[in-house]
Amino acid sequence: MTDLSISDELADRIDARVEHTDFESPAEYAEFVLSEVVTRVERDSESGEPSETSREGVEDRLQSLGYLEE
Repeated sequence: MTDLSISDELADRIDARVEHTDFESPAEYAEFVLSEVVTRVERDSESGEPSETSREGVEDRLQSLGYLEE
């Protein structure tokens, strides 16, 4: 297992979201979300859709998940 550092603001946002889910901890929720994003980026990269793997594409996905403000 590897530890990752995130901002206090993001940690607070994750804590708030976890309360409305079936995840048992903020770490479990964050791991799930990161896994989903990385899987999409990898899948899009393999399918030849570079726009989805661009910074903008990743930011759009994180924004849709509520991790980036609009």
